[in-house]
Amino acid sequence: MDEATTPTRQGTTSHAEDDRLLNEFGYRQELPRVLRFWTNWALGFAFISPIVGLYTVVALGAQTAGPAWVWVLPIVLVGQLFVALVYAHLASRWPLAGGIYQWSRRLIGPAYGWWAGWIYMWALVLTLSTVAYGGGFFLGQLLGWEEPTTAQSVLLGLIVMAIFTSVNAAGLHLLRWVVNIGIACELVASIGIGVVLISLFRVEPVSVLVDTSLTPDGVPFLPAFIAALAIGGWVILGFDACGSVAEETREPRRQVPRAIVVSLITVGAVDMLAACALVLAHPDIGAVISGASADPVSDAVVAGLGEWAAKPFLVVVVIAFIACGIAVQATGVRVVWSYSRDGMLPLSRVWRRVSTRNQTPLYAVALVAVLSALAFVYANALTVLVAFATGAYYVGFLAPVVALLYLRLRGRWRGAKGERGVGTAGLVINIVAVLWLTFELINIAWPRDLGLPWWQTYAFLLGLACFGAVGLAYFLVSRPDRRFVQESESMGQVVPESTTDAGRPQDDGQL
Repeated sequence: MDEATTPTRQGTTSHAEDDRLLNEFGYRQELPRVLRFWTNWALGFAFISPIVGLYTVVALGAQTAGPAWVWVLPIVLVGQLFVALVYAHLASRWPLAGGIYQWSRRLIGPAYGWWAGWIYMWALVLTLSTVAYGGGFFLGQLLGWEEPTTAQSVLLGLIVMAIFTSVNAAGLHLLRWVVNIGIACELVASIGIGVVLISLFRVEPVSVLVDTSLTPDGVPFLPAFIAALAIGGWVILGFDACGSVAEETREPRRQVPRAIVVSLITVGAVDMLAACALVLAHPDIGAVISGASADPVSDAVVAGLGEWAAKPFLVVVVIAFIACGIAVQATGVRVVWSYSRDGMLPLSRVWRRVSTRNQTPLYAVALVAVLSALAFVYANALTVLVAFATGAYYVGFLAPVVALLYLRLRGRWRGAKGERGVGTAGLVINIVAVLWLTFELINIAWPRDLGLPWWQTYAFLLGLACFGAVGLAYFLVSRPDRRFVQESESMGQVVPESTTDAGRPQDDGQL
């Protein structure tokens, strides 16, 4: 259980220490600190979601590099593990809601943090749109809408979005139960079905997993595999969610770093098992590669388990999408709330308000839901939004990792207890994380000629230009970075641990 039902002296001491730590960072405790390791991990697991992440791109991966595309998953897992280790280090230093935004601001400064938060916020908003729209598709199948019209797809997406929003608005108590149920469904669908398909219903030889000749249209395997790495980058994504709920987690300096790393490893392992199972159990792997099998996941499950499994499987998938969407929205809400608490958005005083009834930032919940739902207006251009969201996510991921490396190389980094120095292991991990994220960002943004309209080919660059232009206009007019009266770690100031570490907003509490 995540909440202690009876207060204890140890729990009271822990709460007091957590409150004192938050006060040192310049904030007061406003959100309920009720989460333990399990639910913090569960949010990260639900966000990354083997079903939502993997099942959504199985067809695209096979159509890009053939069945051997599954080997992108261990590569992506290792690359993301270096990033997760950096994030775990930052989470132990600053266990604050908003994660990436807060870390970036406190490492380099308010202006840098504002831009990291701006891109990261939109990446989460558009990711939520994608999850809601995808969940609506599977909900439509469950209801018998095999080929819904655009209007029906939008309606289904809005229904799913309403479910996400209702749970997040109700507060952490309902949220943790729904997410835990979703994870149980994930484990049944991903591990249980994966093991059954491999052990009882395998129709392809294991050698197909290393057959590099089965690429679509006989294209060379190496460039196809590199392109598939960009797809894999979307699958294992979201472990940062653990850091975004740090202010609602007990003993965050100890629990949040563990949850970040463990959620990534467990999801990566489940993804690899499920991907191999789906390839080996599919009755016609050629149809998957050619695109003739539009839903290879359901085809493999039904072929192995029988027609009776179709509906129960769809129920599990819809539940998993709902759990994932709730976790994505919860992360986005914490970013918006933390961002607004520092006065970084228009109408910040509204978005930072916390309900006295259930200690939930209800206005931030509504804002994230509305912004995500607005993307449905451009349902026919949803692939553009997905491409931009994925690339934007990696821009956000890079911001604190590059900032930390900069400080380490300049000898200005201080750990949680104020110690200086870089540390060989930490420096190597940091460098590898920067290299990996840079490679993956370029790989995702690279304008490959896939016969698509130009605005889809250049989706990331086009989206970055549009959202960047809007952000630049607001930034230059309002200069939200000037609300801070102290500078950051990069300025080389020695700020005592007993005061605000990296800048307190002016008139805090009036923003």
